[in-house]
Amino acid sequence: RHEANPHLYSPSFRPCFARSTQFLHEQKQFLISTMAEGKKRVLVTGAGGFIGGHLAKKLMEDGNYVIGCDWKENEYFTREQFCNEFLLLDLRDKDNCMKACKDCEDIYNLAADMGGMGFIQSNHSVILYNNAMISFNMLEAARISGCKRFYYASSACIYPEGAQLDP
Repeated sequence: RHEANPHLYSPSFRPCFARSTQFLHEQKQFLISTMAEGKKRVLVTGAGGFIGGHLAKKLMEDGNYVIGCDWKENEYFTREQFCNEFLLLDLRDKDNCMKACKDCEDIYNLAADMGGMGFIQSNHSVILYNNAMISFNMLEAARISGCKRFYYASSACIYPEGAQLDP
């Protein structure tokens, strides 16, 4: 009966299983209490950056439950100052976008592959690909997860240099 995988029934496995079951129970209770408090779950991608971090901070101060997400940590705030949760994810991957969007009513998509002008000028195709993947995957994940509002922020970097200089 237990010969198929004896490790599943070993004494050392049971505490691990109990801890993971307890963790899932705690997560469920937390979600229920957050919803009961009437807090809206809001996702801010690009929260590791200056604008995304400040937006997340403002949304949290307004009483929302804020999930920040980026592929880098925020340099301007500690996590407690600007979000309730922080997810360190690469949003070029659709599965990561699905994780980030789970149970969120509003999504503010500020995530982008950025860099200094030297990087931007010498990596047009890489930046275009990365940002297209982030945008497409986030929009699809938001649709699948039932998001009610999706805000998309673009960048001045999409405008040709000539258009930026001409008033």
